[in-house]
This record gives sequence, structure tokens and C-alpha cells, in this order.
Amino acid sequence: MGQISNSGASQTDDTMNNASLVLLQIEDGIALLTLNNPARMNAVDQHMARALAACVQTIATSQTARVVILRAAGHAFCAGGDIAAMQARRGDLHGFITETIDPFHEAILGLRRLRAPVIACVQGAAAGGGFSLAMACDIVLAATSARFVVAYPKLGAPADGGLSFSLVQRLGAVRGFEALTIGGSYDAPRALELALVNAVANDADLEATALEWARRLLALAPQSLSELKSLVAAQSTDAFAEHLMREKAAFLRCVAAPEFLARVDAFIQKTRPA
Repeated sequence: MGQISNSGASQTDDTMNNASLVLLQIEDGIALLTLNNPARMNAVDQHMARALAACVQTIATSQTARVVILRAAGHAFCAGGDIAAMQARRGDLHGFITETIDPFHEAILGLRRLRAPVIACVQGAAAGGGFSLAMACDIVLAATSARFVVAYPKLGAPADGGLSFSLVQRLGAVRGFEALTIGGSYDAPRALELALVNAVANDADLEATALEWARRLLALAPQSLSELKSLVAAQSTDAFAEHLMREKAAFLRCVAAPEFLARVDAFIQKTRPA
């Protein structure tokens, strides 16, 4: 397999079809899953979420994908929810959130349930749902440019994508709560110290590092690797699925709160909420 390319396909913000928002290539046992809307920092709206869920389902039914590399085109891994799209749907926030969070959670849960291990390849911002997406993976490799940001408190939202589960699982209840409320921004070295990531590489070396990790996994006995992934996931996947439903309900309650839109507007305008 050749070097991973982040060039992406040609696109415009508004005309990209779902299929080009997330790209999937399966070759030599490796499924390359690429978030492909760099002009919007791979922000998640309902179209991106549906495309991601569809690709994860394709991998789940593949007979040849033994390792997955989740990567992103452009300078950012994923900026989280598409706040501009959310603001544009301000008259139907409940509908927008539901249309986005349902397929996004389907994709996140699908990644955890895959029998193939998933390697996240993170450069630049992994904020909000982007942070959630990285934490849903089995191995996380970070570029030196990577920054993991919780982001939800600025919007007056709790969390989605299972982040309130994943951070408590990885950091413990005390540090997890701190991260989710007032302390949730980590550069790559700090993320490595906290065991949020497995390794840090220079941006120029991140692609090669991900491929090397993938090849090391491919060198293991296929059945053993698949069974081990399933055994590790089984310890928390059922609880994680239930937690996703709780996160969605909590998110929708916060969206209905009177201060939510004011915080969204302030976030976009880069001002403090009134």
C-alpha cells in the first residue's frame, strides 16, 4: 500500500454528496476511512454523519478489512459539530440535533463494535465530536499539531459521541469530570502523558507511523486479533450503547434551554455569551 494522501476529492461546501464526504478504500487488509471535508475542518452535520455510518457498516461486512485507519483530509482531524449549520437551523434545533446525532452515534458505536481494530490518525483540531470520534478508536496516534478539545461547555451542551463515557473511562471520574467541564484542552504531549493517545509523531511522519502500526497488527494471527478486539470491546460496549442514549437525551434538553442559542451565536461571533 502506498503513502496515505490527504489531498481529498474536489468539492464545494454545499454541493458535496454524502459519498464524497467520507471516503473508504480497502486494500491489503487495511481499510482507509477518510473524513473528506477539509474546507469545513471535517465538521459533522447530518450528511457527514450518515456517510460515516454507511462506511463503517461497509467495513463491518467486509471479508478483507482486518485493520482500520481513520484519518482526515486537510489540517484538522474534525472540528466537531457543524455550528454554522446548527445556527442556520435555529428554528428547528431539535430536528437538526436528532438528524445529526443519530447517525453519528451509529457510526461511533459501529467503530467500537468492529472486529477489526481501529487506528485514529489525528492532526490539528479534534474538537467536540472530533474528540469523541478519536476516543472511540482502539489506538490513537497524534501528530505534534494535534489538539484535543472538549468544546461542549462553550455551547452550553453536555457531550455526545460517548465522550462523557470515554474520558471518564480513560482518565477516571475526577479527572474525567474536570476535562468535561473546565479543563478539556490537551496538546499532543499532554494527551500522551494522560494516555489519551498511544504515540505522537511529527506531522510529516504521521501517515507512515499509522501504516507501520497497521502492519504490526496485520502480522498477528487474524482470528486471534479479531477475537481480542471483541473481548476488549465487550467489557464496555453494551454500557457505552446505553450511555449514548443518555447523552442524546441530555443534549436535547440543553438545546431546549433558553441560553443555548445565545451561546451558539457567541461561539460563532467569538464573543462572550450575554
